[in-house]
Amino acid sequence: MIRGPADRILRGTVDDRLRAAWRILIALLLTFGGALVGSVIVQRLSVPDLFEPLLGHFFAVVATVVALIVLARSIDRRHVSEYGFHVSLEWVVDAIAGAVLGVVLVGVAFGLTYRQGAVDVLDTMSAGTARSFAFGIGVSIVGWLFVGFWEETLFRGLFLRNAAEGLASRKLSATTALFGAWLSSSLVYGVLHGPFGTNPDGDALGYALVMTTVMGGLFGIAYLLSGELAFPIGLHAGINFAERNLFFGRPEADIPAVLRVEQVGIGSHVQFQSIDPAVIVPVFLFGYVVVTGWFSLRQGGFSPKRRIAHYR
Repeated sequence: MIRGPADRILRGTVDDRLRAAWRILIALLLTFGGALVGSVIVQRLSVPDLFEPLLGHFFAVVATVVALIVLARSIDRRHVSEYGFHVSLEWVVDAIAGAVLGVVLVGVAFGLTYRQGAVDVLDTMSAGTARSFAFGIGVSIVGWLFVGFWEETLFRGLFLRNAAEGLASRKLSATTALFGAWLSSSLVYGVLHGPFGTNPDGDALGYALVMTTVMGGLFGIAYLLSGELAFPIGLHAGINFAERNLFFGRPEADIPAVLRVEQVGIGSHVQFQSIDPAVIVPVFLFGYVVVTGWFSLRQGGFSPKRRIAHYR
């Protein structure tokens, strides 16, 4: 069958689905479009400050679920579980292990940073605007689980998987396709956290974006080695929770924090991935080692899931 120019642009040569780039773009537009609509709704509602992030991320979760279902049924043509949701006891264990590692990584970073004398502890066991510390922590945990779910589903489950398939369709080996997909998803994750992020005053934006990309790569490695989103979701949620609620609580934040700190001499809040490279680089390296070691021990060897790069 002779294909027209428009059809060649829109559809690949391996099957009749939309090209991977279009599938990824649709996932991004559906997710961020829905999240944007949700943020407008939240701003128009009289919601206590403590609940604004929770509600905002809830709308992002809804938008991601819609994107996931639309792509799975009509565009990607695969079962939702194939993105990394083969939920089982092992899946839950990986999610918990990821969350624990996230807390450990941020805790180590705080210990090293505090030893450097780079942060001042302003307050401890602060409830913020919550009616109680425990209640506020509960709200925060749900919020961070929302964040871990929607960001990892988008950037790893939808983006990385489709990117790997697209690269494999260009006759690249599965290993090369997975590496290219991992790198591209990590880079986009880092870049998109620039305009939507909250880089502290006095910190170089470029450095923060590089370190955010490295952090995204850590989530991506967990996805490649397991083929599941459990560990990335847990790790992502654990890092956010430990940063904002345990070790690097912002001075004026509404959410509760065990420690509220600021940068010495600057008075700005501290962002985990913007910490001194002498601290954060070894911490991330430690994270990469632990993630690869965890799945090597569980699976009897170090090997990415090559099925991610292949359609059915």
